[in-house]
Amino acid sequence: MSESAGQSTTGQSTTGQATTGQATTGQATTGEAAPTADIPGTREQIEAVIEQRLRQRSRRNRRMYLLIRIVSLIIVLAAWQYYGSKATAIVFDPLSRVLGALVDLFRHNGLGSALWYSVWTFAVGYLIGLVAGVVLGMFIGAYRRVEAAVGLYVYALYATPMVAIVPLLSIWLGFGVFTQEVIIALFVLFPCVVSVSYGVRNIDGDLLEVARSLRMGRASLWRHVLLPGTVPYIAAGAAQGVAMGLVGMFIAEIFTQLSGLGNLLETAAQTYHTDEALAVLLVIMALGVILRGLITLVQRRVAPWAK
Repeated sequence: MSESAGQSTTGQSTTGQATTGQATTGQATTGEAAPTADIPGTREQIEAVIEQRLRQRSRRNRRMYLLIRIVSLIIVLAAWQYYGSKATAIVFDPLSRVLGALVDLFRHNGLGSALWYSVWTFAVGYLIGLVAGVVLGMFIGAYRRVEAAVGLYVYALYATPMVAIVPLLSIWLGFGVFTQEVIIALFVLFPCVVSVSYGVRNIDGDLLEVARSLRMGRASLWRHVLLPGTVPYIAAGAAQGVAMGLVGMFIAEIFTQLSGLGNLLETAAQTYHTDEALAVLLVIMALGVILRGLITLVQRRVAPWAK
């Protein structure tokens, strides 16, 4: 009986060990399965944390860049004020006197009406030059035959100083507002043509291969591949056209008929009113910055993927 009891006890202990092993195995299996179930949630949390940190870094960078701009602007304005206070009045004027002249120009010398005239003339000429430049640049970049037909003349005129053409345009078209708009359009046209045509040629070849494999029509290819792929280059040409268009606006207003901001600038320079001339230049620079910002805003709205 003692042997039977020993065997029974041994069997029970063996059964207990087996049961314990099964429980341990079950716990191990459960422990291994638990992290697998938590992986999707953990991945989403990690992505959320990464996105939050990227936003914080971007916000911090924007604040830092804004601070740098403000500090640099303060330094430049302070240097202007200091140098102007030490220089001769005919040669250079301090910022305080220039701001006073700016207020006086707005109140008594028609700076507001001159600004409106120049902005309107610039807007018409700029839009004409931008639209024509984008269309011509797209065709030159997309079709070799078009480039062979007109590319030589476009690049030759682009290399020619526009100032040399302005007197001829005045003779051919007269001295009115239409001539000024044509001059501004020409100053805007050629940078846009060069930038857009370069952008069309540099579209990713894989995108074109996918479009061909999908048997896209010509209209679909232009709509879904060429135009979206060229948006950054269109924006670059438009931004460069702002600077060139403002130059063309002043050249047109001075060489054709004295009008707008060009008239005020020329009159101030001829009468040695340096403070008024600098005030007009301040208006020009502010106008260029505002127009450049508007182009950037439109680009972010229309094509947020283009950086």
